[in-house]
Amino acid sequence: MLLAAGFLVSEGRVQLLPVLLAAVPLAILGVWHFYVLGRAWASELHDEEGLPRVAHRVLPPKRIKAFTKVLDEKGVTVVLLGRMAAFPSTLIAAAAGASRMEPARFLRADGVGAGLSIAEVLIAGYAFGAAYRSAGKGITVIGVVIFIGLLLAFGRWLSASSDK
Repeated sequence: MLLAAGFLVSEGRVQLLPVLLAAVPLAILGVWHFYVLGRAWASELHDEEGLPRVAHRVLPPKRIKAFTKVLDEKGVTVVLLGRMAAFPSTLIAAAAGASRMEPARFLRADGVGAGLSIAEVLIAGYAFGAAYRSAGKGITVIGVVIFIGLLLAFGRWLSASSDK
């Protein structure tokens, strides 16, 4: 959605301020909610018992454990980089909560990562809008596909590092 919003901002069909006012709270508060859930259910996530059944689907204990290990090794860098990739930041947030990462460290790293991520995608959308006007539809579609491919590859790399 933010990629499309950046495109629409470049065409003057939407204003940047309303986009930011909608995107920032949703992007940050949603993920921070999962950090709180990770802290609240830390022991259940580690033991896989006592966790409500629906929570197993949203917060898969095996994935949370894997990310907890990565967070223990690499710290806030993973939180920051997780925001920059096409990757479920909610899993990293829940793992950070379950690993008892200090709230101030998590909130700072995630806030910076969220800001950079929002800027990254809006700027890319804006650039694709400019490319669309000057180079045409074909080049723009190729650029969007490459951009999304890079984000997905980065997310896969992050996910693979948690599987080790």
